[in-house]
Amino acid sequence: MSKIIRSVQVIKRPGNKSPNWYLRYFEFDPITGKQRERWKSTRTTVRKRADALRRDLEHELSREDASSSSTKWADFKREFFEKQGVRKPATTIAFYTNCLRVFERVAKPTTIQAITPPVIEDFADARLKEGVAPATVNRDLRHLKAALRWGERRGLIEKAPDFHGLFVRVPKKSPVVIPESDFLAMVSATESSLTKLEKRSGGWWRTFLYIAYYLGLRRGELLALSWRDIDFERPELRVMAPSSKGRKERVLPLSASLANLLRDWKSRCEGAKKADPVLAWPYDSIRGLYHDWAVIQDAAGIPKDQRYVLKNLRSTCASELIAKQVATAVVKDILGHATVVTTENYYLNTEPARRAVADIRPIRLTPGAESAAGQGGKVAPAAEVSEQASEKNM
Repeated sequence: MSKIIRSVQVIKRPGNKSPNWYLRYFEFDPITGKQRERWKSTRTTVRKRADALRRDLEHELSREDASSSSTKWADFKREFFEKQGVRKPATTIAFYTNCLRVFERVAKPTTIQAITPPVIEDFADARLKEGVAPATVNRDLRHLKAALRWGERRGLIEKAPDFHGLFVRVPKKSPVVIPESDFLAMVSATESSLTKLEKRSGGWWRTFLYIAYYLGLRRGELLALSWRDIDFERPELRVMAPSSKGRKERVLPLSASLANLLRDWKSRCEGAKKADPVLAWPYDSIRGLYHDWAVIQDAAGIPKDQRYVLKNLRSTCASELIAKQVATAVVKDILGHATVVTTENYYLNTEPARRAVADIRPIRLTPGAESAAGQGGKVAPAAEVSEQASEKNM
C-alpha cells in the first residue's frame, strides 16, 4: 500500500508532562484518504540524541515507503475485481477483464507505478499495429484509465497517469442505416434450413433481429430480457435498470405485430416461465453470437466489404424514427440515452430527412433552362418568371 511520509519533527508533545522529546510525522491513511498524525517517544531528554533518532526514523520510513509504494500488477487486478465485482454489472466487468488482460499481454506491467504515459502510448500504438480498430483501442484506454483512477482513490498509487493526448483520433462517420431490403433478407436467412447456425436457432435470431431493429435495444438489454418484462395486455416491454447502460428503467410500447411475434416465440419456448430469459444465451463468451451473425449475413448475400455490426440495428431504429418526424427527445427516451447529445452525435442518420428536403422548395427556372431541367423539379411558368422580374426592376 502506498504511503506518503512527511518529514519527521522533534518536539515536546503538547499536554504531556514527560520531559522526553517526541518524534512527530504524518502518513497517508488509504481508508479515510487523509493524513494521519503519528507520535513516537525518543525516551531521551537530550536533543542531540533525539535528532539522531529522527534521522533513523526518516530513513526507516523512506525504505518502508519505497517498498510498499510498488503495488504489484497482479495484486492490483485482484483487489480491483474483488471491490468492483459487487458494484458493476457482469457485462461491464467482462469489458474490464478483457481490457486489463490485453494490456497485460502487450505492455507486460510488473507494478502499477510503472504504468506511465509513454507505456500507455506504446500500448495503444502496438494495438493499432495489430490491426485493432481505433474505437476499440480507445475503449480499452477508457477502461484502463478508470481502473487506475480507482487505484488512486484507494491509495494503491499516488497519482494516476495523465491520459491527455493518448486517445486515438477516430474519424467521425455517419451512423449506418440498414435498408429494409437487407433486414428482410437477413430475417429470411434465419428461417432457411440452409443457414448453418451454431449457437442459437433461427427463431431465436428472428426474435433478436426484430426487437433490435424496431425498438433499438442494446445487445446486453436484449439478452437480459425475461418474460416478466413483457406485458402482452398493454402491450409493452420493460427494460430493467440493471441491464441498461445508464442504469435507468424504461418502458417501450409494442406494436400489435411485434407483440404477436413475441407471443409466437414464447409459445415455441416450451414451458417458458416469467423468470426465464426471452433470448437465452447459456454461454460464458459472447463470441459465438458474432459467428452466427456473420453466417446470417453470408446467407442473406450481404457483401463482405459492406458487413453490418449489431449496433447498426440500433442506429437504424433511431434514424428511421427521426425520418418519420419523431422528436429527438422522444428518440432519446426510446434508446435510453441520458441526453439528446448522444442521440444526435452517434445514432442519427439524417440522410432520409435531408433527402426529403430537396423537394420542399420549388425550383424557379428561366424559360431557356426549362428544357435542360427535363422532368426534374417544379418549373415556374415563363409568364410568372417574367412578371417576377418586372416587379423586381420597379
